[in-house]
Amino acid sequence: MTVPIADVARMIAGRAKLAEMASLFSPGIEPPALLSPAARRKLRRKMFVETIPQTATRIFLAARAAVRRHGLGACLHGSGFLMRDKTIGALGLPDPDRALASPDGLCGVADDLSVATVMAAYERGLYPSTHFGPMKWWAPRQRAVATPALLARRLSEADRGASVDFDRDFERALCDGDAAAPTPPRLKWAFAHLFDAGFAHSFDIFARNGEKIGGGFGIAVGRVFVLEALRFKDEESRGAGLAALARALEEREFTLVDGKHLTPELAACGFDELPRAAYAARLQASLGREKIGRWSAPEWREAA
Repeated sequence: MTVPIADVARMIAGRAKLAEMASLFSPGIEPPALLSPAARRKLRRKMFVETIPQTATRIFLAARAAVRRHGLGACLHGSGFLMRDKTIGALGLPDPDRALASPDGLCGVADDLSVATVMAAYERGLYPSTHFGPMKWWAPRQRAVATPALLARRLSEADRGASVDFDRDFERALCDGDAAAPTPPRLKWAFAHLFDAGFAHSFDIFARNGEKIGGGFGIAVGRVFVLEALRFKDEESRGAGLAALARALEEREFTLVDGKHLTPELAACGFDELPRAAYAARLQASLGREKIGRWSAPEWREAA
């Protein structure tokens, strides 16, 4: 699946020409630290590799989770939809408004995971995800969202003065959750390329005593921060950590935090549901105001 040439041209022209790369980085935003492409690929190949037993485990865990979440009938319906989508060779990104109701939000096959395509998808309210089968585009009927300011206020009692460090170790953030919900190597590479382009950001959350209590990563889409992974040490750390993350995102002038699906944990922390159309409107209003680049730029670790 490819993005129309006009969309690619719009993205490139709207953000920057390659020759003008230095102008991408706003005040206080440092460009990525220089590292040879070979050393970077070596580091990622080592971290993103998946053995055959690990692949089998990922597929089993994902299939079990999908059936529990959507039901067997919905999973079979979705498989048939994807087969038809693949057979007709649909071009371009799918329309989020035509997403399936069951399984909720399934839009189509995501063959192209280039930076231009993935960012164009996020701008439309789509996101890529899969743990087995082909990569898929999703756009749920309801999105779990909160404004950073409101989230910080709702979590004020849980706030323990935690701090957030961004972009310390993006590869580690990609791999930290693999024990519970493994991410396919192809999707890890796609997120890593978004990080290289300055759109994806990892975060590590620390208590006042310096202990790490949480972390994850997300995608900056205009002034909307889409959470792709969010992990905390325990329930108490969740409130303190989200309060710290909300403060940090508010300082960077983000208008919305998108948690995708409203889980009981996110609801307890102050996230609400927003219908797909309303989410799309909020998203469109936030575009064109990106700060592209690293939010901090430590030295890359050399591959062992």
